[in-house]
Amino acid sequence: MNAQLLIWSVIGAIAAMDAILLPAQGMTIASRWPAFGLVVLMCGLSVLIHRRNPAAARFAGAVAQIWALSDAGAILSYTAMAATPFAMMDASLARWDAALGFDWMAWYTWVHAHPPVHALLAYVYASAPVQVVLLILYFCHADRRRVDELLLAGLLPIVIITPVMMLLPAVGAWSQHGVGIEPWRADILALRDHALPVIGRTQGIISFPSYHTVLGVVLAYAARGRKWFIPSLVLNLLLIAAVMTEGAHYGVDLLSGLAVAFVSIAATRWLLARTARARAFDLLPALPARL
Repeated sequence: MNAQLLIWSVIGAIAAMDAILLPAQGMTIASRWPAFGLVVLMCGLSVLIHRRNPAAARFAGAVAQIWALSDAGAILSYTAMAATPFAMMDASLARWDAALGFDWMAWYTWVHAHPPVHALLAYVYASAPVQVVLLILYFCHADRRRVDELLLAGLLPIVIITPVMMLLPAVGAWSQHGVGIEPWRADILALRDHALPVIGRTQGIISFPSYHTVLGVVLAYAARGRKWFIPSLVLNLLLIAAVMTEGAHYGVDLLSGLAVAFVSIAATRWLLARTARARAFDLLPALPARL
C-alpha cells in the first residue's frame, strides 16, 4: 500500500463510520453534492496532469483529500456527539484544570485585559487553515513526501479524538466559566436531545482533546529542517496558547491535544516507513527461479 492509498483508506474508514452512525441515530445529511463534486474534480485534475505537472497534480490531490476529510470528519463528530450516552463533562474538566493548578479565568481575564494580545491570539488561532494550504503548496514543489506526512498526521487524530470525545463530551470553557456562549453550543445541545435530524452546516464541536492543539504541533513539525522553522514554531506555540481564550478549550484539552499530536506523529512516521519499505520491495527486480 502506498501513502496515497493509505490516506484515502483512512478517509474511507471515517466515511464508513459516518454511514453506520447516521442511520443508527436516525440522522441524515443535507446535500453534499458541491463538496462531492469538488473532490471528484480535484481527483480528476490530479490524474490528468500527473505526468505534465506532478507538483500541481499532488496539490490538487491534497485539496481533494483535505476537503473529503473535513466533511467526513465533521459529520463523524456530530453523529458521535449524538450517539454518546455519557453526561457532559464540563464541570469535571474545569475541576481537572484546578487540580493541575491552572487558573483558566486568570488567563482569560489577562488576555482580554490586553487587547493587542487578544487580537494577536485571535488572528493566530484563525491561521491554521492558511498554514495548511501554504505548507502543502510549498511541499508539493519541495518535498511531496512531506505532504503525505502532513496530511496523515492531521488525519489520524480524528480517529483518536472522536472516541475520546464520546467518553468525555463537553460544550466548552466559555459557558462553564460564564464568560460567553460558544457558537457551537446550540448544535451540541440539539445533538444531545436528538433534535438535529439533518446535518447541514457543521462546526468544530470537539472540546477534549483540542484538535487545534494537534494542528499546532503538526504544523510546526512539518516545518522542521527549513530555514523558517523558528518562525513557524513561534506562530504555532501562539496558536496553541490561543486555544483556551479563542477556542473555549480547557487547559486539559490542550494537554490531551499535545498527547494526541505526539502519538499521531509517531504513528505517521511508522506507517510511512512501512509503506516506503513495501514500495522499495515491490520495485526490486524479480529473482530468477533457479540460481
